[in-house]
Parts: sequence; structure tokens; C-alpha cells
Amino acid sequence: GSPFKQGFMNRKTCSLVLLSAVALPLVMALDTEPAALRIEVDASRVTGIMRGGIGASWHAIEGPIHGPAGSAWGANPPPEDAAAWREVFRHANWLGLDWCRVELEQRTYEPERAQFDWSRRDMRVLKRILDWCQQNRVDVFLQQMWGNVGWNTFPEWREDPAWRVRSGPLSLDDFAEGLAMLVQHLVKEKRYTCIRWLSINNEPAGWWLRPPNQPMPLTPALAAVRNALDRKGLFLPLSGPDWSDLPPLEPEKIDFDQFIGAYDLHCYQANFDGSTGGYPMTLAVQRLREWADWAHARGKPFFLSELGTMAFGWQDSHPGPGSYESAIKDAEMIVRGITAGVDGFNRWSFINRGDLDGQWQLLDTWDMKEKRLLKHCIPHPNAYFVIGLLSRFTAKHSSVLACKVAADNAGPRQHLFAAALRSPGGQLTVAVVNDANLAWEGTVTVQGLKKAIRLRRYAMTPGQRDRSKVEIKSERTFKLASNAPVFADHFPAMSLTVYSTYDLAPSDAGVIAE
Repeated sequence: GSPFKQGFMNRKTCSLVLLSAVALPLVMALDTEPAALRIEVDASRVTGIMRGGIGASWHAIEGPIHGPAGSAWGANPPPEDAAAWREVFRHANWLGLDWCRVELEQRTYEPERAQFDWSRRDMRVLKRILDWCQQNRVDVFLQQMWGNVGWNTFPEWREDPAWRVRSGPLSLDDFAEGLAMLVQHLVKEKRYTCIRWLSINNEPAGWWLRPPNQPMPLTPALAAVRNALDRKGLFLPLSGPDWSDLPPLEPEKIDFDQFIGAYDLHCYQANFDGSTGGYPMTLAVQRLREWADWAHARGKPFFLSELGTMAFGWQDSHPGPGSYESAIKDAEMIVRGITAGVDGFNRWSFINRGDLDGQWQLLDTWDMKEKRLLKHCIPHPNAYFVIGLLSRFTAKHSSVLACKVAADNAGPRQHLFAAALRSPGGQLTVAVVNDANLAWEGTVTVQGLKKAIRLRRYAMTPGQRDRSKVEIKSERTFKLASNAPVFADHFPAMSLTVYSTYDLAPSDAGVIAE
């Protein structure tokens, strides 16, 4: 079919309009005569302000985790290796990560009941990460993934390392007091003002269990942690429920609203519309919009605190999560999520061994064959550059602008998606996403301009796939003014194109905050 669904709806967007294109056998073929595109941005109409941004998971867990405990451990440099950390931070700066989910476990700081150790290796790694976030004004979503401490594990699982990470706490009071002590140390004593949100457990349906193998209720724990924080004068808001995989909104299941200051979910199964595997992204976007509307109606942000793609394979050292197709799908998820009202996006993950449950990393720091740290870290192909193309040109807390996409001879299926953002400092970014196997010609219109601007064009296309060295540079400049707000361009197949008033050279750091 042709690239568009009939009857487009107005969409929230950004000073960024994105076009990503993905096709291959997983996406239905298009007609040989694609429709002409019209992308229309109204810079005078703000539809929302993101209370987060675009970033990636960054764990501070170095001790091996036994059993199917995900990939949230290992591959960080030793905490004392300042040169290696400078190299890692250079890449974090290039990517412009501005909303990062920073992860730890209770073993990180309280290996025994009421015995807190702020000098453990994992704590020193955590402080390396938080120091960079503080210096660069990154918003941190602090996440306790699990306990992994024998002293607060159910007795049936205490001697089993695989179940210690899945066990909910035997004592909720001790759990809450320990977490409150950590927050007090980080926020009051170390003065990390970058920490903006706290999530008490990762994906509780699988990592918050009680014998024989059942999920524990999460609400009593949220209440206990909220009370423990309040007693210490710590007003850091909690986020929840951290459910996966992007479940439908069922208000009858939400009995915890009074204890949280933000909502967040995870998503890995959404896939291109018309493809096989997972569920259609249109369904995912519908759910995102419902959750965002629910949260916003209560004055709270809604975050997609984990996103990635399993449709192209994962587990062990499978390259699927970092494939070009996955990267473009993730970019489309972010773009369409912005239009649905999502406040922040966290890609899984910045650093990852890549040999635990798939190659999820944006940055390669680990030699998967030799099982040791690399001497120098390098960009992971596709994911680093595609996600970076989005995160480099977006500042946290940007305004979402009205934007719509239209086409002549619209058919039954839409393949092109757009979003537009204006940064707090007034920078505009426009983009066009094409998840099909044909290129289009089209126009971009930016109405409501108060002054003339220059939009620079940056892009990722299939010709750059699987490369560890890619130059993201301005390819062309378009001048716009209130009396001349339109330009024409070519939108490559299976590509992500970003237009921006930011003028970034290939080696410049990305935008984090203004």
C-alpha cells in the first residue's frame, strides 16, 4: 500500500521532525509510485513540554549476577581508572544523553542489614556516573533493580544466587529504610541535585517475587518507601509501576497513585506496523497516549523508562538488539512516543557486555570473545549513531510543537512519522521518518516563525549501517522565514533525517541542557 493512513490526526511533536525508514522483509512492500509528502509544523502552537528527555540506561553493578538476571551488570571501567572514564564520558557527551536511568541493587550499598558501605566498588562506579550527570545537568532516574542480598531474601531462596535477585524483600520496613538511607547519602550528603526520580524495583512481575513463585504486591512497598523518605525530609518523587511489556491502561489496577510522582513503563515487543513478530507500533502508541493522558491528568509525567527491540533476535551475544533495523524501529518509537505525550525515553542501554542477553549497548567497552574490557571503547554500530542522531539535537525539557504529516493519494497504511521540538533556549529541530523501502520527495513547512532561521540537515541511511565510524554532519542548509516557510527535500528509504537550527560538527558534544 501507499505510505499513509487516511485521515491524519494532529500530533504532538518537537522542535524536531523525524523521519525514519525501515523496510526489509518484515515490512510490507509499497507501491512503485509513492505519494508526495507534506510535513507541517506550527511553531506558534505548543502541545506540551517534556519533563524529561532522551537518554540511556547506565548501571553501576559490577558483581556477576547468576541466572537469567538480564544484562544490567559489568563492562564499566574500574572506578579508579580516570583515563578510561574520561573516554566513556566523551561518548556520553557526544550522544547528548540528558535523561538517564542509573541502576543499582541493594547489594551495592547495604550488603548486610543496617550495615551501609559507601566505599564499595559499585558505589564508586555509581559516583563516577552521578558526577558526570551532575556536571552536565543530566536528569537522573535512579533505579533500584533488585535486592540481591541474602539477609532480606525469603529463606527458601537465600542460598540460591539466581533467586536472590528475583526475591522481593522479606522485611518491607528494612527494605524501605535501606533505600531511604541511600537517598539521604546521595541527595543530602553528596548533594546530587541531578537525581530527579526514584524507582524502587525493576519490572516487579518478574523481579519482585515471593515463594513459591508469585509476584508480591508493589503498593505496600511504595507506601513504605514514601513514608521512610518523608520521615527523613527527602522529597524525591517515586516513579512506578515500571511494568513491562507496555500493558494496556487498566485504572482498576492502579492503587498506588498517591505514593508516586511519575508513571513509567517498559517496551520491547512493539514492531513496525505490518511486520511479523511483536505487536504493531500503532497499538503501542495508542497505549502510550492513554498512559500519558492518565498521568498528565494527575499532574505527573509519563516515562518510557526502558525501550529496545527483541523482534530481530536477542539473548546471549545475538546482534539483533543493535541491528540497523532495531535502531530505526527504536528511533520511530521515540518519535511517535513524543507525539503521544511521553515525557522521557531511556534506551537499554549505554554500556552493556553484549554477551549476556544480546548486544544492547550503545558503546562497546567489552571484548565478548576474550571476556575482558577493551583497551579503548568504540561506538556500537547502528544503535550509537541512530539513537545519537536523536539525542544529540534534543535538549531536556523541550517544548513539543504541533506537527502533522499528510500525503496525496493516502492509502491504508502510514509509513512516515514526524515530531517537532523547541528547546528551552529556542532552538528548533525538524525531522522526517520513513519506515518503508522507498524514498519520497516532499516538503517541510514551519509556520509561525518570528524570525528567519537556518535548518541544517543531518541523516542516517542504510549506507551507513554496521559501521563503527560514521560522521554525523550537516549535509545541506535550508533558510526559512515567516514569508518563506517551506522547503523541499528528498527523504531516503529506511532512514532517520533530522533538521535542526543547532550547528554541530561531527566531533562536537551533543546538546544536553540549556
